Amino acid sequence: MTSKRIDAAVAYVQALRTGETSAAERAARFLADDVVLVDGKSEFGGHDKVLRRITGWWPFTSKYRRGAWSQPREEGDGVSVAGELPPPGAGPTSIEIRFAFDGQDRIRRVEHVGKPAPDQHTNVIPDFVKALVDPARMNNAPLTAAYTGENGEPVLSFRGSTQVHSATQLSMWLRNPEGAMVRALAKDPRMALSYFDPVGNWFIFEGRARVEPDPEIARRVFDLLPEVERNHDPDCHGAALIIDVDRLEGSTAWGRLRMAREG
Repeated sequence: MTSKRIDAAVAYVQALRTGETSAAERAARFLADDVVLVDGKSEFGGHDKVLRRITGWWPFTSKYRRGAWSQPREEGDGVSVAGELPPPGAGPTSIEIRFAFDGQDRIRRVEHVGKPAPDQHTNVIPDFVKALVDPARMNNAPLTAAYTGENGEPVLSFRGSTQVHSATQLSMWLRNPEGAMVRALAKDPRMALSYFDPVGNWFIFEGRARVEPDPEIARRVFDLLPEVERNHDPDCHGAALIIDVDRLEGSTAWGRLRMAREG
């Protein structure tokens, strides 16, 4: 037979993990009127505020839902539960929830102690970025490019031909070497690209774009395209666009990433 304190911890974690109203209603019975929740730098005081915080869909609810949670364990007068949380995305990689109780075995204090994902700082594009970007078109996650149009208007464009070209460069294939994008980038070469895939990996690239004049390099860009992209221009009449990446930020299964080009 489990103790009331263990039951309280189970109910709380179920509400936090699922966001379901029914689970929160069950957890509400175990919260003291003056309960305090400390979650990182945030603090919530009182039964109603804490209950709202464990009800519904919050930024990390999806990670909590997919996490591997331990059975609650009693430690002295308290109870703790540990969760290993899945990558990728923002938020902790693991969390420990610590409960303290009043004389009626109601939760009077909860602490969420999370372990953040590691940050990686670099001046080159890591190999794991290439592993995600190069097959993006085939994985239904084509990159979106943003640039300034010929008349100063913002332009967004899906670019399934985007590849990592070098340690500090991206590339893409332009089927029309004299099209609107080429004309716009000749005026303002600044470009940003975003990547987001179905499992939550994301990147934002910022850099400067130019048409590659060397036919051998252009051919190499073309030859490395996914076949479906090459088949849009089977006679290779287009042009290779090279993007010198100045900054890159992202979050993946490998942790948070920040890249800044030297100089």
